[in-house]
Amino acid sequence: MALRLAVLRRFSKATPLGLESAQAKALKESVTDVTNSVKSFSFSTFFEEKNFWQKANVGPFFILLFFTPSIYRSFKDWYWTRQLRKLNTEEIISDRYEWLKLNMLKDEVEAELLKQIPQGGIKPLELGPALPP
Repeated sequence: MALRLAVLRRFSKATPLGLESAQAKALKESVTDVTNSVKSFSFSTFFEEKNFWQKANVGPFFILLFFTPSIYRSFKDWYWTRQLRKLNTEEIISDRYEWLKLNMLKDEVEAELLKQIPQGGIKPLELGPALPP
């Protein structure tokens, strides 16, 4: 694109300052034509039956009509993917805080239980003598 513009500029005729080049005039005319056609567009005349089927350019209208379900579905998928990704991130953060809270409680309980252990440690529970009588 830039190379094409550079070549056009290199081989175009020089225009004195203060005067408009032919390309600039053509561009201005085309822009004014487009703006005038947009300003003069009327839905009532476009959708009038005779004009619609004989004169109007209906290609873009039917393409839009044909692709509207696909465009709607794509937009809906994009929107909900974005929303659920945000919700998923929030749930992950919430789950991490919940995990941290539970582990902190568990650590506190373990520390309190370790303080209550008697001096020699816990003796094993024997159900009977080790040797028979």
